[in-house]
Amino acid sequence: MFKAILFDLDNTLINFLEFKIETAKAAAKAMVGNGLPATEVEAYGKIFSVYDEKGIEYQKTFYEVVKPYGLEINLAERIQQAAILAYLQKKFEVLRTYPIVKPTLSTLKEDYKLGVVTDAPRNKAWQRLILTGLSDYFDVVITLDDTKAFKPSPGGFNLALKKLNLAAPECLFVGDNPERDIKGAQELGMKTCLAKYGWNKRKTDIKADYEISRFEDLLKVL
Repeated sequence: MFKAILFDLDNTLINFLEFKIETAKAAAKAMVGNGLPATEVEAYGKIFSVYDEKGIEYQKTFYEVVKPYGLEINLAERIQQAAILAYLQKKFEVLRTYPIVKPTLSTLKEDYKLGVVTDAPRNKAWQRLILTGLSDYFDVVITLDDTKAFKPSPGGFNLALKKLNLAAPECLFVGDNPERDIKGAQELGMKTCLAKYGWNKRKTDIKADYEISRFEDLLKVL
């Protein structure tokens, strides 16, 4: 029925939310330990406030947290760099796939072309794929830098289809976000599968063709 399976990356293949929570905790602790006049809970909350306002991929998050305190420049820089280093150290410890992702992809790769369509920037997407050991599984990886438009914009989906030389009905798209992943793929004519384990349970009227509670359940769908 299908010739290819396309995946979202964050919260579909890798446990991105856990990664962001744990790195924010580490950064908050480092900030307070290096002189930020706040509690760790307050610093953690401010980090996620920046994520909510600027986006979770925003590259100046810790600067935005420190700036309002009006600290002496060297102290401010010390706090910001301590946060960056703590974030990176924790990143290497906690960034991981969901359970059974690699064995499942290995099985799928025997019969299907595989691809990723992600809203992550190119450098971040490849960092995550390499760190989690997923970089060799996919025939195509489409990132935000390839399209300059977030899903559900059709750009990323169409580019993946073009590179795979396939039509939309020949592909299944798997993602955790109904408004971005499922809607965007459906509007092009792809069948869709909601990764419920990565979804934050927000209310939506958008329904996928299939739903899975664990990544390996995708084998039953196929």
